Amino acid sequence: MLFSKPMLRKVLGLVAECWPSLQSHSAATLPPCQQHRLFPAVAGWHHLRLLGFRCLNESHLGYEFEITLESEQSLFNPACTLELQPQNSYSKIALWLTQQQLTGCQTVRFQTQQVPLCQALAAVELINTGQVAAANLSEWLTRQGLMPRGRFKVLHAWQHGNSQTLHCQTTDCLSRACYHWLQQQAIRFQLLYVRHR
Repeated sequence: MLFSKPMLRKVLGLVAECWPSLQSHSAATLPPCQQHRLFPAVAGWHHLRLLGFRCLNESHLGYEFEITLESEQSLFNPACTLELQPQNSYSKIALWLTQQQLTGCQTVRFQTQQVPLCQALAAVELINTGQVAAANLSEWLTRQGLMPRGRFKVLHAWQHGNSQTLHCQTTDCLSRACYHWLQQQAIRFQLLYVRHR
């Protein structure tokens, strides 16, 4: 066998992540699932790429970590709160769609918007749900939980070039769940929704 099962998944994931840039048609050069914003800029949300994540230490106050985001301007200051809404990676969405024998281009109703299915799937917990009926996708989506949104205390923030690194600390159970998602599932260069308070 040319590839082991884990290696084949990684290769398929890389193809799914890079596919938009391989397309020559101008409409297809947009990454999948980025045609609509589920979390709008008017509410303070920025859609930024994850460039790096590093665990630092654990104490009775919470987990500390560094996260680096692609940002041409300084958005975050020390003593602010970072709110982060994770998204499923393109490869995870593609794998789920393949298992369900669905395409991500069909329109569904999600959070009061009409969006492509792949866009909605970026925000929900994708677990083994059994076969999902294509006719009831909008209804199915209303029953799914969102990815765990974290609120982190920013201890330090510094800008370097086109990126910003934040030294953060978890604040509660939900922020710890989001921290574990970052630690175990986040993929470099994937887009995340972030805002500060």
